[in-house]
Amino acid sequence: MLYALGGAGGGLTCYLEGGVLCYEYNLFLVMRTKIHADRRLPAGPAKIEMETVYARPGPAGPLDITITVNGERHATGRVPVSAPLLFTANDCLDIGTCLGGPVSRDYADRAPFPFNGTIRNVNVRYVS
Repeated sequence: MLYALGGAGGGLTCYLEGGVLCYEYNLFLVMRTKIHADRRLPAGPAKIEMETVYARPGPAGPLDITITVNGERHATGRVPVSAPLLFTANDCLDIGTCLGGPVSRDYADRAPFPFNGTIRNVNVRYVS
């Protein structure tokens, strides 16, 4: 687990499965969008960037997701419908583990699914 925002009832998450970056957007159990990198992470330290951009501004608008590793694009995809406001207030942003309800069913049986590497820095930016 690299990060999880929200919980089992809705949220978004990024985790590693067999060395491959995986992203899931869980729209309140109604729709799940999964985006997987096209290759494994390189050995050693890596700078992973997740960019989320509204494809069409407005409540519930689609999101374009781009995942880069060390400046190289590893995955892109579109979340067709986003949460119109926000995810649950009971689960929060977890880094390196998933302490609340698991956002993805893919790791639910392994929760809290701790990351076994080192996360040195997390930078979250909102750019309007």
